[in-house]
Amino acid sequence: MIKLICDLNISLRGHNAGYVQYIVDHVQEKEGDTIYFLFNKQARELIDIQKSALDATHFYFSDRDFSEEQWSSRLKFDEWKVITAHAAQLRVEEVFIMELTRYEIQIGLKKSPFLISGIEFRPSHRIIIKEGKLSNRLSARYQHFKRFFFESLFLRSSSLHRIFILNDPEGAQILNHQYKSSVFQYTRDPIFDYIEPGGQELEKLVRFDKKKVVFTVFGSLDWRKNINNILAAFGTIDKTLHKHFILLIVGKIPKHFSEQFAGLVRNFKTDNPDVELVMINEFVTDGQMEYYFRNTHVSLVIYPKFYGSSGLLGRAAKYNVISLTPNVGLMSELCRDYGLGYTCDPYSPAEIGRKMVAAFQDVRADRKIDGNRFYREHSPDCFLTLLDF
Repeated sequence: MIKLICDLNISLRGHNAGYVQYIVDHVQEKEGDTIYFLFNKQARELIDIQKSALDATHFYFSDRDFSEEQWSSRLKFDEWKVITAHAAQLRVEEVFIMELTRYEIQIGLKKSPFLISGIEFRPSHRIIIKEGKLSNRLSARYQHFKRFFFESLFLRSSSLHRIFILNDPEGAQILNHQYKSSVFQYTRDPIFDYIEPGGQELEKLVRFDKKKVVFTVFGSLDWRKNINNILAAFGTIDKTLHKHFILLIVGKIPKHFSEQFAGLVRNFKTDNPDVELVMINEFVTDGQMEYYFRNTHVSLVIYPKFYGSSGLLGRAAKYNVISLTPNVGLMSELCRDYGLGYTCDPYSPAEIGRKMVAAFQDVRADRKIDGNRFYREHSPDCFLTLLDF
């Protein structure tokens, strides 16, 4: 079978390139199979194909810039045209999409001459809030039906072969039952191992006071990270504890959020002068990410309007770092099932503050989580095996 693995969304906005790089490094063509890759233009600088068992003729990079100004680009029609053109040129029998959600409309509206498989990051079944403010419940209900609509649309396609749901075996069963289908399958969200910086690069990285507890917010810093409620949570905590806290914020601040973020930080410094605030406003390497998580005590992944899994949950588990997660969705369930930390209402600074204090007390008492089982069960080998590459 001739297969085409596609990702036209590789960029420095996140660490999702790790998924693709691992597949590139470890993919092996089975007898009778031929595998090709199709990436976007920026991937030339981010994906190293030299270590792959496949030679350079198996890799294609689109030279097109998909302008967000045109409606056809925003709806990904231009990207889909590039994928289908390469599939036709290579006589592909199955296309594997690393982010299926991007092309649900195209898949649902027109039959494809090839099988379609891929990873679905935002399935509808987890988007439920049963408690909290009415506005939050209504927002979740709207998101749920929006996702349900697009799922129903693209499931009309008879070309769908395998749709993988990350970290949620029960979810795959629920979706298959709901849609009277068999295409949904489970795969693990892999935890990749990266080499930490050494030598002069290590010397340039931030060093931390070992007597303090480090709370970390990591990733592209906009409203999705819940910065406003996390910063507000410190104001609900006994001020005498503040001298023991370091708040580490790592990640590039996008332009559209920079002014709002600057205002939040100014107010935070005024209201919480004893909290040591460390900000790294840049995209850090995978190795630097390892360093900062190894020096973290509490990982703050309390995302609002987020119901799936996060790779940062696994990153924290690798170092037995306590995670604070939302109290709804898949992350909440994983946090409880694996004993990875605490859940809390992402819209409540007071509750976030209480759970931060509980985590702080655990660290001071040397009470650790055991993330080994989660780390072991989410190895990249398991991920690749389940995808059957």
